[in-house]
Amino acid sequence: MVVKIQAREVSPLLSNWNQRFFSSLLFLEQPEIATLGPSGTSSEASGEYLLSLLKVEQGKCSLYPSYEEAYESLVSGESNVLLVANAYKGIDKFYMSKDIQFLFPFVFETPLYGVAKRPYEELDRSRPLMIATHHAPSSLLPWFLSDLDIKYEVLFVNSTSEAAVKLQKGEVDLCLTTENAAKRYDVKFISPTRTILMLWSVFGRKSKLISFKSNKMEESSWK
Repeated sequence: MVVKIQAREVSPLLSNWNQRFFSSLLFLEQPEIATLGPSGTSSEASGEYLLSLLKVEQGKCSLYPSYEEAYESLVSGESNVLLVANAYKGIDKFYMSKDIQFLFPFVFETPLYGVAKRPYEELDRSRPLMIATHHAPSSLLPWFLSDLDIKYEVLFVNSTSEAAVKLQKGEVDLCLTTENAAKRYDVKFISPTRTILMLWSVFGRKSKLISFKSNKMEESSWK
């Protein structure tokens, strides 16, 4: 049986914190957020959340095969915002970049995560099963699989959506993915599921210097 842990509403304190920093992007008439794809990732959901709070008429979230490619799109000017999950093991390179600057963090609770298989297909438990997963949530595998009594090996991929695609194509036996990707790529959870309350980092080009003080946030953001 699949046990679901429901996403919690963002607390007023977190909402006020997020809104304080979101307002620093209001000068962008058309935010173009570059983040990790393909469609179905937590990064995409986080980017859509950011756009919804900005309440702009024109704005989009562009998805790339890796955060590094999303970074390149910011540096080249294709996008004007880079969004990266702080759980990403290579995030340091973006903080250290000479071409972009860290703007602000915010908190976003991810879609449900779990381990999935192809529908209507029995698992071959006579051998170790190959599980595709992004590195960031991979530490959850023992928890997800604690009641399933299977042996497994891990294949690291660039995103939870890529993991679901590999499962859909028959390249692996299982995947650790999000509820959004599971629906999009027609795979089925066989494990308990849970959300992850996660910190996200937003970056901009250094040629677009942003001063928080110029947005008069100290006057109203915490009221």
